[in-house]
Amino acid sequence: MNTILDIIGATMVGGMLMLIGLHLLDTSTQHFYNNGDDLIVQQNLTGMTHTLEWDLKKMGYGIPEWDSVVLTADSADLIFRSDIDRDNTIDTVHYYVGPLSDMAHTQNPDDRYLYRKVNGLPANGFKVGVVTTFRFDYLNQDGNELDMGIPANLTAVKMVRITLKVENTAVYGNEVNPDKSKYQSAFWQQTRLVSRNLRR
Repeated sequence: MNTILDIIGATMVGGMLMLIGLHLLDTSTQHFYNNGDDLIVQQNLTGMTHTLEWDLKKMGYGIPEWDSVVLTADSADLIFRSDIDRDNTIDTVHYYVGPLSDMAHTQNPDDRYLYRKVNGLPANGFKVGVVTTFRFDYLNQDGNELDMGIPANLTAVKMVRITLKVENTAVYGNEVNPDKSKYQSAFWQQTRLVSRNLRR
């Protein structure tokens, strides 16, 4: 009888140790994925911001003073002119945010592509990255925000403020609609991106 009780007790203790081990393994795997996701989000943010800063600092380069530089200026859509690749040919650069339906295959309900076109190419736009929040704001020479509903303000744009947030496209686990706090995220805001070519 004692042997049976010893076997039952050992089985229970072994089972509890096994459950603790599995829980520990799951927790460490979750931390591993979260740290990996955080790194991916930071790298995506860095790549996008580098591209945006590189292009927007060249806004108006090679354009005569009397000619238009900013063609369209909206909170999620910017078209400007510049000799972006310094080949003595004026280029038209277009940044815009795509619809949520482009990323419907991911778990995150708020992610969308940020697109870039130069001279209308590629036709569908080059995917710069994936954002969950993206906004352009336009400022005049004094740093005051401009109302872009007024067409005359296109010529008054001297600075651009960019706000963007990047989140990972999925979270660890098999929840269908996970809480937004479980997504790894990174926020970036360039408060006054100035092109020397617009300060004339």
